[in-house]
Amino acid sequence: MTRVNKRGRTAEARAFRAERVLEACMALATRGGYEAVQMREVARIAEVALSTLYRYYPSKDHLLNAATNGQLGQLRDDIIQRPPRQRTPEGRAAEVLHRAFRAMQYNRGFAHAALSAYHIPKPLTQQPQPPPSPTRQRDPSTFANIMALAAWGPDHRTTAAEYRALHMLESLWSSSVIGWLNGQMTPEYVEERLKFAAKRLLPADPSADRRPDPAEPESDDAPAFATGDLLRRH
Repeated sequence: MTRVNKRGRTAEARAFRAERVLEACMALATRGGYEAVQMREVARIAEVALSTLYRYYPSKDHLLNAATNGQLGQLRDDIIQRPPRQRTPEGRAAEVLHRAFRAMQYNRGFAHAALSAYHIPKPLTQQPQPPPSPTRQRDPSTFANIMALAAWGPDHRTTAAEYRALHMLESLWSSSVIGWLNGQMTPEYVEERLKFAAKRLLPADPSADRRPDPAEPESDDAPAFATGDLLRRH
């Protein structure tokens, strides 16, 4: 028998409601970018109370970030089902960046909404939360972890130095998509610069950059990260 909570909603029903909310968010973003995603309209399309929507997503940016995380999960699934065939780690990491960029090209409205939510600075009066340590990001669907999976496989333990390179590539990807959205870069140029950067930042041989990094402590503050552990838990 399906378990029902005290309010009469099953876990499946709550998940379905969240799915409707994210689908409504995606539809509005596709139609008109960041400005088109209005919380009241999302609630109306998804048929949920506005107060309930704000309970789960305190702001439009939180909602768009959740939708973006869903897209990253789909990207990870695609990488697992269709592994990049490039011969080198940098080539396979660049393929992840290219696939993500092609998805943005397919849905320009969502690209505008997602990048706006991520890159618009928070109000100066809002106290920023301390960012998580990159080497402690256990979510397998972060952009950096998806690139690590494609580049080196599930059993590779990503070092702090490799994580820094992957996050630099992620930042370059974001700025490149914004440049494309603003008409400052062609799609061909974006893909070329991403490929160039991956080749310069990532060593062809994972063992080539295995020396201890003096800037990183060797304690639990900077542990190595095994993508394979996540695959087995996911």
